[in-house]
Amino acid sequence: MTAPAALATGKDLTALSDRFSSDVTNLTEEVYGAEAVNVLRSLTEPVRTYYVRCNTIKTSPDQLKRSLEGRGLRVSQHPEIPEALGIQVEGPFDISTAGKQMIVDKHTAESVMQGANVYAPGVVKCQSIRFRDDVTVVSELGDVLATGKALMNTNEILTFRKGLAVDIEHRRYNAPQVRELPEYAHGLLYPQSLAAMVTSHVLDPQNDETVLDMNCAPGGKISHLSQLMRNSGRILGLDRNAEKISSTRKTIAMLGCSNATVSIHDSRYVDVDFAALKPDRVLIDPPCSALGLRPKVYDLTTKKRVNNLADYQKQFIKSASRVVKPEGVIVYSVCTYTIQECEEVVAFAEEECGLHSVEQKPFLTTKTNGETVLQRFHPARDEIGYFIAKFQR
Repeated sequence: MTAPAALATGKDLTALSDRFSSDVTNLTEEVYGAEAVNVLRSLTEPVRTYYVRCNTIKTSPDQLKRSLEGRGLRVSQHPEIPEALGIQVEGPFDISTAGKQMIVDKHTAESVMQGANVYAPGVVKCQSIRFRDDVTVVSELGDVLATGKALMNTNEILTFRKGLAVDIEHRRYNAPQVRELPEYAHGLLYPQSLAAMVTSHVLDPQNDETVLDMNCAPGGKISHLSQLMRNSGRILGLDRNAEKISSTRKTIAMLGCSNATVSIHDSRYVDVDFAALKPDRVLIDPPCSALGLRPKVYDLTTKKRVNNLADYQKQFIKSASRVVKPEGVIVYSVCTYTIQECEEVVAFAEEECGLHSVEQKPFLTTKTNGETVLQRFHPARDEIGYFIAKFQR
């Protein structure tokens, strides 16, 4: 485990105390030291480049890039991950408040900052609003996020809790509404962070192999693995939540992934229930504290929750170490940066599960003393806090 950098002073973080719990602040300081202030500030803003993955089963990056540019989007292709297309996010812009105020919950506020409209389930409180009224959308902390036209009245919003409530017209950040694009509906692209795409490349699945995705919902990585394997070999995806498995099935069908199957199962016990599987490669992308995701209106995560999640993550590592074939590869990834969920899980894998860390390729983050074993994405510099470890049995 790497030693934490020098701690920032509490005074530097006072301005962010209403957005982050003291535990989140302390956990961030443990990793980033004096940089903690900039890290936490960056987490309150959307990414500057919104990535989508070109689905090369159906189209090419060049064709998709031209199609998106034809819709007025500013698109760049990543030099090392060719299927990664970055769409520029513009802003922040000043928003002139208009009409009635509508307060939305944390999830909805963060979605609006990333280009979404407002749906009724996310409305916390609103003034007496009529159809086609001008509406100002604000977060629970009073952040002015956008303005738009109401498509429902107050009674419909708060009683039925269903449907599109506000069609956004002006935003603080102009982020692409990717899931409303025809290219998304036709399965030509999938919204996915660059770090998540790197994870699949680090696993490096080969065409004729058997691959296990232990946490396959909502379908981003399993569909990318299918794409990298050119729909050959075999991929088994597991998740214990039936609703998530149903959604994942729809995703892989939409993207044309014929070599992937998914099943409802708690993969912490895969070594018992699928003992004969013996996959060549295993991907572990378990539930985590998600502290590295942007943007955040606030995050009140506790250290107790982080410790509980770390213990939970270790169960997947242990099971994977028992089911993967000898000399097989395991990749572990989480969209967070806490030492408990990152380096301490790696230590558990090496000391308790007989795994050893190996070099990762590609390695896109800043190397420390030539280190290419553990890959950390920095929330401020890399636009997401993310961690990848690669093991061999």
